Amino acid sequence: MLRTLVHDDVAELRFTTRRSRSMGFRVSAFTVRGVLIDSGFPDCAGDLARYVAATLPEGCVLTHWHEDHAGGAAALARAGVPLWMDARTAERVRAPKPIGLYRRYTWGSPEPVGASAPFALPSPIQCIPTPGHSDDHHVVWDGGTGTVFGGDLFIGVKVRVAHRTEQPRLLVQSLRRIAALAPNRYFDGHRGLLDTPVQALNAKADWLEETIAVIDALIAIGLDDAAIAGRVLGSDWWSRAFTAGDYTKANFVRCVRSTGTT
Repeated sequence: MLRTLVHDDVAELRFTTRRSRSMGFRVSAFTVRGVLIDSGFPDCAGDLARYVAATLPEGCVLTHWHEDHAGGAAALARAGVPLWMDARTAERVRAPKPIGLYRRYTWGSPEPVGASAPFALPSPIQCIPTPGHSDDHHVVWDGGTGTVFGGDLFIGVKVRVAHRTEQPRLLVQSLRRIAALAPNRYFDGHRGLLDTPVQALNAKADWLEETIAVIDALIAIGLDDAAIAGRVLGSDWWSRAFTAGDYTKANFVRCVRSTGTT
């Protein structure tokens, strides 16, 4: 299901399905200045294709490779929509690897993205590297209006679970970098328009810094990842069971441990 919300010059494309709603999730893509930002998830690719046929965007930016944001890219390529994406994003969406059952249930399985024309970003749109959530993550900055389209940079202040490949220390730096732009508006890929973007970005960075420091101290005295996760982040049984260990609090600790101290 696609619901379109209008925020002055920005259209928010809010995608859900029965399955995503059962998990409490929605995903938003956005259009501004004729540019589509992100492509929703695979099970909503038909809704996206119909929207694109009616509106004819000039091109699309993919903020990162995860299937809830790049899952409609194959439909865009078939429709002839040019794509801007990081080289690492392109590699992963053109040959997607199998994903876990919980991700297939929530979002569907991504199709390989076929040949597509590259998209040259129109002024004043820029893509800014913001690694941490994933190594290929970018946000989209509209300098003309002071607007950020943040993909998964924010999500929420106290996100206690992580995939194995996340880099919390880099995420802090990325959050500070975008907060320093003092954006007037911030559109999050799951939460939509944030009320106080600079405050929200800095609050998340503050929480991450404090939590990382506590985890580092416990690593230094020899506690293992599971014990640290339980002490600092809380019970992990549900996320371990549902995601088969793919998206957990213990992974958050592992990610902190694997990147060492700053």
